[in-house]
Amino acid sequence: MLRPATLAPLLALSTAGCLGLTPAPDEPVSYGATNLGVLRNGEALPDTGPGFERARPGEETRFGTPRMVDVLERAFTNVAARFPNTAPMRVGDLSAPPGGRHHRHGSHRTGRDVDVLFYVTDPTGRSRRGRGWLAYNRFGYAVEHEREDAGPAGGLFLFDEARNWHFVRTLLLDEEAGVQWIFVSRGVKARLLRYAIEHEEDPRALLRAASVLHQPIGASPHDDHFHVRVLCTPRERAYGCEERGPIWSWLRDREKGDTVAGEPLDDVALVRAITEPIEAVAEAQAADAGRGPT
Repeated sequence: MLRPATLAPLLALSTAGCLGLTPAPDEPVSYGATNLGVLRNGEALPDTGPGFERARPGEETRFGTPRMVDVLERAFTNVAARFPNTAPMRVGDLSAPPGGRHHRHGSHRTGRDVDVLFYVTDPTGRSRRGRGWLAYNRFGYAVEHEREDAGPAGGLFLFDEARNWHFVRTLLLDEEAGVQWIFVSRGVKARLLRYAIEHEEDPRALLRAASVLHQPIGASPHDDHFHVRVLCTPRERAYGCEERGPIWSWLRDREKGDTVAGEPLDDVALVRAITEPIEAVAEAQAADAGRGPT
């Protein structure tokens, strides 16, 4: 292991990227904490895809880390396949292209947060697109009073326990997802857990949901949408991605047994990750010199 006195100058050199001494990585990277960070080379979630559509199509707040985008697309596809004739899940904000401060959110700065509307049905049980940000009460319904064309009960939406639970369990049982939190109100959490107790066959999903489903502190209760947050990848941690809160026991072996390019994330591997861009540039320059003009 490197001594702190040896490591400190190398870390200082790595942080001088703003002065052009160390090239920033070309790969997508989530830097910093979700409420105080940025996103580099994020991946855009399409406006539409299998099982989903964006609530604000065309708006720029659609960028996430590859892990975040992949997790969502797998979950939406899974729900649509399990429940035929499912209306598309409507996806709200991820992050802006470079991340950073967002005018609608305190977080959503690093590409690891996303808001999605609940799956809902109409009074006949037909799957419907979620409308706006409707708060669902303890009885599991919401009324859209502003719709003039709603007709009898047309503005009434029911919380779809089956589809919403399947979405949650898919996220929590996905070995690659790294889901840290799913923020929802206590009432929504209770409805989902009651449904899971009666219908879920895999006890892991129920036990994980009891921890991960969480009403946030100092924010809206999230009775109108899911807010999903994923962990940093080991590679992102090496570049400065930060997590706040627990890394759950079922993720610990995968997420805390950190590796960078297949190596344990000890001090030596960390320094290698920091200096890798410099080495890559040197190798490319040497290769170009060997080829000569083309």
